[in-house]
Amino acid sequence: MCKYLAVIVCILFCPVAGFSQSPEVPDETFPDIAAVFADPQSPTGATIIYNPIICASIGEACVFFRYHEHGHVYLGHHRNPSTPPVIRERDADNYAAANAPPSAVLTAWHLFMNGGSSSNWHTYGTPIDRARRLCSFAWQAGNWIGPLPC
Repeated sequence: MCKYLAVIVCILFCPVAGFSQSPEVPDETFPDIAAVFADPQSPTGATIIYNPIICASIGEACVFFRYHEHGHVYLGHHRNPSTPPVIRERDADNYAAANAPPSAVLTAWHLFMNGGSSSNWHTYGTPIDRARRLCSFAWQAGNWIGPLPC
């Protein structure tokens, strides 16, 4: 049974971690879905913290958000904090929309369409704006399986 559990965990988490090779650390007390923190001990200089309780509550959308965080690392945002937050978040959404499994992108889109998103609208835009951006990015990357127009 443990062998099967290990395979399931790897299927769920290994492909995501492979994009940036940044460690992912679960933290049930973390007050957000996920975030990147500079970490000189990491091979990429960053570690991703995620809240498994919040992730369980949003289902497969959490996969999108973890790809989003790996996008920050891939794009070097943790090394260049002077990039405006609006640009960093837009680019990380673009990365996740292009690279996350299409079903995770669609689940995140549904979450945004239903009003779920960060309350920091100045940085992320409204949930509807973020949903439209997500659809546009995924469609341009050939990774959109949702309705059109969106």
